[in-house]
Amino acid sequence: MAASYGQMECKLYPSAFSGEVVFQVNTINKQSYEGVAPKHYVQPNTQPPKDGVNGQVKVRVLHNDGNEARVSAPDGQILSISADKVHEKKRTI
Repeated sequence: MAASYGQMECKLYPSAFSGEVVFQVNTINKQSYEGVAPKHYVQPNTQPPKDGVNGQVKVRVLHNDGNEARVSAPDGQILSISADKVHEKKRTI
């Protein structure tokens, strides 16, 4: 069975806990979503500054039609985002 994984472009912010970061992304319907991800799920994996830094977070790609992508974020939330924010990697599991 083929699974698709990738990186989602987002803004990264510090979390209250040292082993995680807060990520922020705009969904396809222009809503802002904030979630939490372990540091090893993000690039760069250094502590982001308080005002945030552009980065990427690992996601599972559920659907990508070239315009809109549905991804499962590290916190389990399913998000619909612009496909140009997703960089897919194919992997067989």
